[in-house]
Amino acid sequence: MIVRSKTKPLLLHQLEALLNRIPDNHSKRRFIEEDYAKQKAGYKGERSLEYHLSYLPKKDYYIFHDLRLYAGKHYFQIDILILTPFFISVLEVKNISGSLYFNPIFTQMVRTIEDKEEGFPDPVKQVKRQAYQLKSWIEEQRFPVLPIEPLVVIANERSVIKFDPRDKINPQLVIPSSEIPYKINYFKNKYKTEAHSNGQLKKLINKLKTSHTPLLTEILQRYQISPTELKQGVQCQKCSSFPMIRIHGRWICSACKHLSKDAHIQSLKEYSLLINQSISNAQAKEYLGIKSRDSVKRLLQSVSGKKGGANRGTKYTLDFFIDNPSSLH
Repeated sequence: MIVRSKTKPLLLHQLEALLNRIPDNHSKRRFIEEDYAKQKAGYKGERSLEYHLSYLPKKDYYIFHDLRLYAGKHYFQIDILILTPFFISVLEVKNISGSLYFNPIFTQMVRTIEDKEEGFPDPVKQVKRQAYQLKSWIEEQRFPVLPIEPLVVIANERSVIKFDPRDKINPQLVIPSSEIPYKINYFKNKYKTEAHSNGQLKKLINKLKTSHTPLLTEILQRYQISPTELKQGVQCQKCSSFPMIRIHGRWICSACKHLSKDAHIQSLKEYSLLINQSISNAQAKEYLGIKSRDSVKRLLQSVSGKKGGANRGTKYTLDFFIDNPSSLH
């Protein structure tokens, strides 16, 4: 059973919004595009695992995608968590092409592609740390601790996985995505003692669901970009031009003459992803390019779930876009 389904990561939404708002000739654009390509590849890799996970009997397994939990001092994130009454498996997914060599001495993964070598942090070490953090988190919640099996899953089916012949550990922990059903079935046969009753398992599932905290990156700070460097105004949904003009309750594109009643919604979504999850009337006037304070007030009241402050200090919340990822598409 899928408890927490795979959705597009907030960071991917943020990078798309940033690429849409940053000028084409901006000095940071190339770095943002590179990061976007990496994040998109990772998302694509995790989505590709859905096919292999579908072979697991729904009644026997509870699957969480992108689970982020707080463990005392730090948050930790798990790509895929598979929960049963007998054991837990933590999956770290890597969608990396080329020849992948796992070096057990230097705890490093070395990728070779087109005769070029590139080092990556050891994903085995990473997933072991996640398993340890999850064990500590479960203990803190006062649930019985289940055996936890960490796995690194290579999602790119064309990748070649290599190990040192003397390495006895990594070959047990690193698998191609097609091996997921067989490896999980191996764990099922390995663990026969039920550590959780149905009641305890349901409580643990609910605790995992309610404890998940999505990560919203300070994206402009990450690339040292000021909000003033972004394109302002409402974007045309048809030709992608900036800005549209508000006339008689509708938006009109000065480039292609396209008309829209709600083009401002996408712009406010991007504001919440890039700048802040709340906005004042004055800030919205400048950002949306509207002169009338009353017009801005009506627009914000129509999309904002709540507001705080009074009079000119009123702030309209936009955090519901973040809390409801499906609204970001």
